[in-house]
Amino acid sequence: MKENINGVECEYEYVRRETNDGNTVVFLHGWGGGLESFSGAFRAVTDMGVPALNFAFPKKVPSDWGVYDYASYLNNFLRSKDISDPIVIGHSFGGRIGIITAAQGLCSKLMLVDSAGMRPHFCLRKKLAVARYHRSIKRGKPLDGSGSIDYNNTDPEMRGVFVRIVNTHLEKLLPYIKCPTLIVWGRTDGETPPYMAKRLNARIDGSRLEYLDGGHYAYVESHYGFVRLVKSFITE
Repeated sequence: MKENINGVECEYEYVRRETNDGNTVVFLHGWGGGLESFSGAFRAVTDMGVPALNFAFPKKVPSDWGVYDYASYLNNFLRSKDISDPIVIGHSFGGRIGIITAAQGLCSKLMLVDSAGMRPHFCLRKKLAVARYHRSIKRGKPLDGSGSIDYNNTDPEMRGVFVRIVNTHLEKLLPYIKCPTLIVWGRTDGETPPYMAKRLNARIDGSRLEYLDGGHYAYVESHYGFVRLVKSFITE
C-alpha cells in the first residue's frame, strides 16, 4: 500500500489484529532498502498473530531533509494509523530512526540491527580520503568511483540528503533511551563494525547485545537465528 503525507509518498504493509492488545512491531529497513528487506521477519511476526507494520521510507523527499525529518515523518505516519508505543526494529539507516524514536520516548521496545548513527573511527589515510572526496563534491566534480556503495546507488537528487544523514551522529541521544533495547550485530560487519555495537551497548542503559554470523546483512544471512531473536524479544 502507498500513503501520501504532506506531499511525500511511502509504501507499507500493515497487518492489524483487532483482537490483539499487544504493541505493533514496526520494521524499518536500511538506506536503499524496501519492503522486501524485512519481508521474512514480518511474515514470521504476523503468523504469531502479532500486529506488525513493514514500513518503506520515501524514495523522494525535499532536498533539505535530514534524519530528524525522516523520524518526524514516521511518527506522523504512526499517528495516522493510531499506532502508539510500537516495538521498533531498525536496520542500519532504520536504526538511526529507531534511536531517535526511542530517545523521544515514543516506542515500548527497540531492536537495533547493525545500526548506523555512531561516529566512525578514522585512520589518517581514511581521513585524507574523505577530505579529498568532500573537496571534489564542493567543486561539483566527484572523484570517479568515490563514495560508498549506498552513495553511488542513491539517486543524484537525493545524494545531498544522504550526505547530511551519514554526517549526523546520534551518540548524544543514547542516554535518553529508557525502553528495553536489544542490539543485534553481524560478527563480520564491515559497514558498521562491531565496535559500534559495543559502544551502543555501553551507552544504552540495560541494553543487551547479541551477535549473528554474517556481515552488515546478518539478519538475512542468519535469517532463522534473527527470527528467533525477534520472536523472543517481542514476547518477553
